Amino acid sequence: MSESTAPKITKWPFIVGDVALLLMAWLVYYESDPNTPFNGLEAFWCFACVAAGAWVMVLPYLREFQARADLTEASELAASVEKISSLEALTKQVENATEQWLHVEDRANEINATSKEIAGKINAEAREFTEFLQNANDTEKKHLRLEVDKLNRAQVDWVKVVTGMLDHVFALNQAGRQSGQEKLIRQLDNFQIACRDVARRVGVVTHEAKPDECFDGEKHQLRDPEAEPESGAKIIGIAAQGLTHQGQMLRKTIVVIEGEELGQASSSNDKSKAKAKKKA
Repeated sequence: MSESTAPKITKWPFIVGDVALLLMAWLVYYESDPNTPFNGLEAFWCFACVAAGAWVMVLPYLREFQARADLTEASELAASVEKISSLEALTKQVENATEQWLHVEDRANEINATSKEIAGKINAEAREFTEFLQNANDTEKKHLRLEVDKLNRAQVDWVKVVTGMLDHVFALNQAGRQSGQEKLIRQLDNFQIACRDVARRVGVVTHEAKPDECFDGEKHQLRDPEAEPESGAKIIGIAAQGLTHQGQMLRKTIVVIEGEELGQASSSNDKSKAKAKKKA
């Protein structure tokens, strides 16, 4: 806000008037008779002229002072009005801020309630999803358990089939050895080797005792499970081959030791006996 100044009064007319009144007082005094005493009327006019001149000389300064005082009062009043207006504006701003704060508080309460509702829904959905996963997991475990049981049963079945096939091939090979025909024996040996190779690919391995090998209770057994062989007894034949599946023992090699009859078992001298018969 620009500051305004009080208008200045031209003082030379007042100075002229003051000089004129002083001259008037001097003329009254000068025109009086010096031989007679100064009477009351002349003194009155002299005093009146001097007083009027003094008043005329002081009057412009008084007017300027009054104007400045009025201007200062008006400025202060305007400043007060401006401050009051600013205070009213501030009051309105405070009211607006309070109203906005109340609105924000209401919105915050709504958001808080909505957040709690969303959190509750999320927790409920999480529980439902967890229960669904648990049920699905249990169902999947049941299916997997059934599949594993089926696979185990199927594995047991085909292991039985493979071991039965190997036993039949072994019996056929033993019968061929007892026939004494070299060509047939070679063919049956090759057939048995091929069958054992196929069985080995699925984890079934056959075991046979070597000729003149000593009896080992961990790998061998007799045809009579209750019989106990002598220590250091030598094996003279095989009644049935031993079988393992993936490193697990299915059946020990059933052997014939010294002092037992071979029967259907093969011996290490079958081949030489067959050659001798052929030569004979």
